[in-house]
Amino acid sequence: MAPVASSGPPRCAARSPRRFERAAAGGASSAVTLVRAGDKTLALVADHDERALHVVDTGSMRQVSVTPLEGRPGHVVALEGGLVAVGLRDTSRVLLLEPADEALAKPFEERCAVDVAAEPWAFAEEGGSLLVTSGFGGTLTVLATADLAVSRVVPLPREPRAVIVANAGGTAFVTHAVGGVVSVVDLKDAAKAPESISLHAGRRVGADGTFDDKTPRAASQGYALARVVGMRSDGTRDALRIFVPHTSVDPGAPAVGMTIGYGGSGQGPRTMAQLVSVVDPGTKRSITNHVAGVFNAAFGQDCILPRSAAADENGLFVACLDIDAVIEMDPWVGDPSVAERRRIALPAGPSSLVLSDEGKRVFVWSEMDRALSRIERESFGVTSVPLWRRSSVTRDPKIERGRRLFHTTRDARLGMGRGCASCHPEGREDGFAWTSPNGLRQTPMLAGRIAGTGPYGWFGEHRAVRDHLNETFTRLGGTGLSPHSEEDYEALLAYVSSLPPPPQTKPKEPDLAERGKQVYVAYGCNGCHKDGGTDGKSHDVGSGQKGERRADFDTPSLLGVRATAPYYHDGRYSTLDEMLSAKDQRMFPGTLSGADKKALLAYLETL
Repeated sequence: MAPVASSGPPRCAARSPRRFERAAAGGASSAVTLVRAGDKTLALVADHDERALHVVDTGSMRQVSVTPLEGRPGHVVALEGGLVAVGLRDTSRVLLLEPADEALAKPFEERCAVDVAAEPWAFAEEGGSLLVTSGFGGTLTVLATADLAVSRVVPLPREPRAVIVANAGGTAFVTHAVGGVVSVVDLKDAAKAPESISLHAGRRVGADGTFDDKTPRAASQGYALARVVGMRSDGTRDALRIFVPHTSVDPGAPAVGMTIGYGGSGQGPRTMAQLVSVVDPGTKRSITNHVAGVFNAAFGQDCILPRSAAADENGLFVACLDIDAVIEMDPWVGDPSVAERRRIALPAGPSSLVLSDEGKRVFVWSEMDRALSRIERESFGVTSVPLWRRSSVTRDPKIERGRRLFHTTRDARLGMGRGCASCHPEGREDGFAWTSPNGLRQTPMLAGRIAGTGPYGWFGEHRAVRDHLNETFTRLGGTGLSPHSEEDYEALLAYVSSLPPPPQTKPKEPDLAERGKQVYVAYGCNGCHKDGGTDGKSHDVGSGQKGERRADFDTPSLLGVRATAPYYHDGRYSTLDEMLSAKDQRMFPGTLSGADKKALLAYLETL
């Protein structure tokens, strides 16, 4: 998109004198930020559930105003020019808003908006540009803050999340919910392809039950980033360390294939453990190579779902969605998670936090209890306030209860130090093929794929979701939901069934995608996957491996298939192209021509 030519003020310019100053310490964006208006410091909270932007007086901890939005916001950031940027995940739009009055007591007014790749998630402002990560869209988009003109779109690996800019504004670091990498984007040289920093660290348990020194543990749940700024050796002030809270994962040794549960060895080191990798922004590499958390007690309350972080030279704070707490850590060790100072218990679902610019307070948004909390850094006293809800909306208490169950790692019925969201972030999938009692099994997406898709399990052996869930819970080391837990089962099912599928993407080449739809029907794909769904039957398509007890597998839904790699029940194919080119399948007769495969891939991208 070309910039809009104008002889007057920029299209997105504020219409009034600047009404606030930024009051948050630098770092990654989140759903909460701070501004200073007059003598008051105010918190801006992007509320995904209520489709609103809240303003809260952080001194009195009273709500000042609310701005209803036309979509579900992700992160919010206060811009240098006096506007506020909000990304609407469900409509894939970025809005620039301006306060309507000096006290921010009235709803904000929209100044301009632009469509971006699917699911705008996080922001960073740098030198007149606004960087936007798009989760399901898999991109980093660079917009001009003056008019939201698109200057660059950078394709990234799956599910990008937080973004931080360092190295004198020359480098963007982006973390990912799956894949275990941090993407490194050169902001000065558009011709340079993004690099990847691997977060894989520690040692897996090998096929013989001992540590495998050649294969590091994998990584997941990369939602958060933080940084410490200081004086570098060259005399410039810049980021010294970038922190990446995430989860260290041992999905099991592929050579073994079968284990008593999902992943690991079933005994000894934890299959999932907390980890904070430290990235050197100068050398662009991780300096963290050991995972001490694997030796924590099996039921230890590790932070398996870190969702937000902020840091300065005195401490690192991480919001842990699964244990309803913020953890303070020492920022100067190789893995800050081993140097925990304290845990601050908070209302349920802490998912976003921000540090005040003077470093004295931390503010945390708890999405499940819908509360904003203020933590006094000196005394660690906590003050919380619940925020506005739409009175016209009827809410299902089952769904709200199920949401808490889905995200906890502290319920012994559901797993040993693991939970549903450990493998299904956002109800999607973690990109792993896990060892299991039946062999290697790829994690399927749940969002949009539960209702009307039975039977369940890769063998299709469970007619009811309940039976499949209990088998899964026991494989995670849990006791399962007993008949006395009917309310919890119904709540969990209600929540999972309520999760929307990932947003659809408009085809880059509509004519090619339309031809791909014709190929999809001509090769019989629509027979088992009608309109991208499932026929509810099991089929032998040549995917069975030697030693498996059955050769036929349940037909999976293809909704969102473009972002659910790896493919096949055992995850043997890393891309759709690789799967469609395979010779060991009987999904369709014959072999796809190059033109037909290209068209079919274009169509699958739209599902």
